[in-house]
Order: sequence, then structure tokens, then C-alpha cells
Amino acid sequence: MKVAAPKAEPLPLAAGAQTPRRLRRAAEIVTAAREAFLDKGFERVSVAEIAARVGVVEGLVYSYFPSKRELLNEVLRGMYGPLIQDIEAGFTRLQGLRSRLRFLIWRHLRVYVEEPGLSRLALHEVRTGPEYFESVLHDLHVQYTAFLMRTVRDAVQDGELPAGTDAELVRSLVYGGIEHRLWAALYGRGSRIDVEAMADRWTEVVLQGIQPVARSAESQLERRLARLEQLVVAKPLAAAPRPRKRTPQARTA
Repeated sequence: MKVAAPKAEPLPLAAGAQTPRRLRRAAEIVTAAREAFLDKGFERVSVAEIAARVGVVEGLVYSYFPSKRELLNEVLRGMYGPLIQDIEAGFTRLQGLRSRLRFLIWRHLRVYVEEPGLSRLALHEVRTGPEYFESVLHDLHVQYTAFLMRTVRDAVQDGELPAGTDAELVRSLVYGGIEHRLWAALYGRGSRIDVEAMADRWTEVVLQGIQPVARSAESQLERRLARLEQLVVAKPLAAAPRPRKRTPQARTA
């Protein structure tokens, strides 16, 4: 099953033919809107300010996009599309619950560290409204988290997780937990995040909660054996010491 990334559909221009000139102007407006939304937030940015950043009058912006909300939707599509495609590229190369789970946690942590503006915009500015479940952002989040849903369902099918494991609950545990843990970091109040170390810890916590005890112990042993194998490959054992030559006196003794 392949998770479909957002399609590169034509910009939803309010009116007029999609000529090269109009498409260029629309792209300029979207870029300016993205910079403004990430800088100040959706509610605190006016269409007039976006127009000023482009160097056009406010009415021209509305001739391309019918509302500020539709302009926001286009900004979100442009930001989530490459992110989802990047996740899919890495996900398709992995097999097994632990590898996939660790990758998805690691990749999500990177969003907070590398693109805090996107996280603030999505979590605080947009998702808190009552219309969220009917929004473009909700649809994008469904696509974004579909990889974890597939991970859990495949693990159940392969016997790595017990039948009846709640995939939606696991999704909330992973993404909701990370959101809560890193909320302060989005606003510069948290300590520096070690993505690799946190991904390891988060993966272990989640696995301990959803895997049967016996399987969890088995996975721990497998992990330790894997690390030992890596050490053996990376650092071959030193050659055994050569036996000391016997002196003539020793041979005749």
C-alpha cells in the first residue's frame, strides 16, 4: 500500500486563465504569504501586508486567491507536500516495526527542530479552530500520519504486535506526546534537542507500551546482538599475540 502524497495541482486562482505570468505572480504571492505567516502567525497578518511584500495592491491578491484562508491552504500544501514525499522515500526502504517507528519519530522530531515556524503555524495558529476537521490542514495531517498507521497495521499482520492493537491510539501516543514534550521548544523556552538521542528514547518508550513483554525482551536482545555485530564489523578483533620464540637454552633443557 502506497501513501499518496499531495498532488501538485494548479494553483486555485480566483479568476482568469492560468497564464505563465499569472502563475509567476501567484507563486510570488504564496511565497510572501508563507514568509508573513511564519513570521507573525496567520491571524496577525493582513492581506494588505502580503500585497505590500509583493509590491502590488491588496485587490490584486484577491484576484488570485478568493480569501486569506485559501492563501493559507496553498502555503500549507506547499510546505507539507515535500515533507510527505521525503518521508515516503525513507519509509519505503524500511521493514519491521522498530525500524519504521524509529524513522517516523526521528523525522517528526526534525520538523520541530528544522521547521519550527511550520509547527507553530499548524499547531497553534490553524489547528485550534473549530473548523479544523473540515480543513485542508486536517487532510494533510491524515496523509502525514498515515505512515504510522500503516506501520502498526503491518506489524499486527506480521505478528510483531498483538491483534487488536489500536493504531489510532498509537498515533496519538507518538504525535501527541511529541507535541506536548516539545511545545516549549517551539517558543524558545526549551533546551537544545538531541534528535538522535530523543528518537531512541521515544522509540523504546512506545515499544515498551505496545509490545507484549516477551516480545519486548526479545527485541532488546536482538538489538544488543545487532550492536555487537556492528562493532565486530567496524572494529575487527586484534590479531592474537604471536607465541614467543624459544631460546636455544629452552630447546635443550
